[in-house]
Amino acid sequence: MAYQFFAKAHQSKQSSSPPLSPPQPYNSNRPPIHPAPLVFPQSTSSTATSKPPTAGDSTFQPDPYPQSIPAGYPTPHPHVTIETVSTAHIPSLTRITGLLLPIRYPNSFYTATITDPVIASVSRVAIYHDHPVAAAPASSSSPSALGRNTGTDKVIGGIRCRLERFPQVTSELLKSQNQKEPTNLYIQTLHLLSPYRGTGVAASLFNSLIFASSDSKSGYRVSDLVKHYNIRTVTAHVHEANEEGLNWYLARGFQLEDGVVENYYRRLKPSGAKIVRFVIQRSDDEEVSANNAKDEGESRDEKSPDDDDDWEKIEAEDGEEHEDHGVRPITDSKSLEREDSGSRKRKADDEPQRQ
Repeated sequence: MAYQFFAKAHQSKQSSSPPLSPPQPYNSNRPPIHPAPLVFPQSTSSTATSKPPTAGDSTFQPDPYPQSIPAGYPTPHPHVTIETVSTAHIPSLTRITGLLLPIRYPNSFYTATITDPVIASVSRVAIYHDHPVAAAPASSSSPSALGRNTGTDKVIGGIRCRLERFPQVTSELLKSQNQKEPTNLYIQTLHLLSPYRGTGVAASLFNSLIFASSDSKSGYRVSDLVKHYNIRTVTAHVHEANEEGLNWYLARGFQLEDGVVENYYRRLKPSGAKIVRFVIQRSDDEEVSANNAKDEGESRDEKSPDDDDDWEKIEAEDGEEHEDHGVRPITDSKSLEREDSGSRKRKADDEPQRQ
């Protein structure tokens, strides 16, 4: 499930022009590089159906991304890069996810980021290096070196997504235009340690999947990953009271869909979820327009020193754990609930799906 920034009553300004951007220059006034790691709780999110399904769509099996993914996707933070998940990252990624997201995922949820080629291609980790990246020794710039968690290099966050099949009508329309079957990229988890928020790292985790790293100032090209999977939209679910999370998405070009999916979070008041959607408008031979690629909203990541005082952990509802690692149709996504309790389990609900 997609877990996003959860605050009780934070309000932030929305951007008038939706940016999704390349990294911005690091601001020395932003949060320090070495503060103690703080808990970064996030709101639960679910998918377009009101009840979790019992099975996935096994007929939808996209070809895995065949190319090697370059290491060291840059971020505005001088010590942080975005990397693919390696075996060495799994222990730290497991600990951080357990710390920031009060859900106990099965081990297969994490191992799929290296064993499932599709999941691996749409998952990333943010790595803090013990040296400024620009000043790193040449021997450390290789993909194998950057992929290792050595010295004081550490995992500070990550993003895990899955691919979902488009609704039949839309899919058939695009396929009739001789295009590869379109897909939706659904954000299951997106988390970052509190001290590194406000530095553009969270946006870089997302951008690393959507945009190719580029020095172009006029615009950004969509990544080869987007082209290969023919990703047309990106979606996530946010608790209806999570204003900070909603504003974070809106500032990056997501659109808020009408209505609220009621009773997603049975132990939360209010209990609804809102859906945010980013539509990728692109031509394979053209750059994304500067209006869509330029990040005017990094300042929206910035927080006051007291912001963490109002953050709140929400525990998962007791229930049977379900694995949810494969490709799923967009109408067959699972939901998770959290409440203030000691247990951390994923829930499964046998009630009928809402179409």
